[in-house]
Amino acid sequence: MGLAFDLADEYRMPVIILADGILGQMMEPVVLNGEKRWPKRELPAKDWALTGASGRKQNIVRSLWLKEGVLEELNYKLHERYKQVEKNEVICEQYEADEAEIAVVAYGVAARIVRGAVSKAREEGIKAGWIRPITLWPFPTEQISKAAEDLKIFLVVEMSLGQMVEDVKLAVAGKAPVLFYGRAGGAVPTVEQVLEKIRQLTIPKKR
Repeated sequence: MGLAFDLADEYRMPVIILADGILGQMMEPVVLNGEKRWPKRELPAKDWALTGASGRKQNIVRSLWLKEGVLEELNYKLHERYKQVEKNEVICEQYEADEAEIAVVAYGVAARIVRGAVSKAREEGIKAGWIRPITLWPFPTEQISKAAEDLKIFLVVEMSLGQMVEDVKLAVAGKAPVLFYGRAGGAVPTVEQVLEKIRQLTIPKKR
């Protein structure tokens, strides 16, 4: 949450935290040690703020610009800002990715389940790895695309009927097959169910 506030402040854009409903239905120990996971950011000065215009040009906060060309110019400016976010703010975690042949991609609570399944698959000698997008926008397209150069198959696991699988397919760009396993309506896949899906994968030969 702290990072979300800092990003919204720095880029002057909304930041949405996606939370699993299951978080309100589970219990587990939590250790609070006061350390921040993300480094402290130097936030920009608020030169746009409405603080009174004495001695400077007045600031106008609005979204409607009627003068010809002004809105277009603003759109180009925002587009450049979005490109900076895509360049600097992608967060993606990988686990057991070294020498993997299979990548299981998941986010949220599903990612925790997948991590357990990948660990068990490794114990069985299956070369599986795990990719967890932490930011869904910007999506870790570059990281997944790079991984697709070595990995032979992708399995996307979601607690839905597929909200991320198309993003993964676009990132992989045909370099490897992308398969999907999902549960809907609040159903939570088990570690054993995901492990069984991993066992069933047929590893294609790279050309």
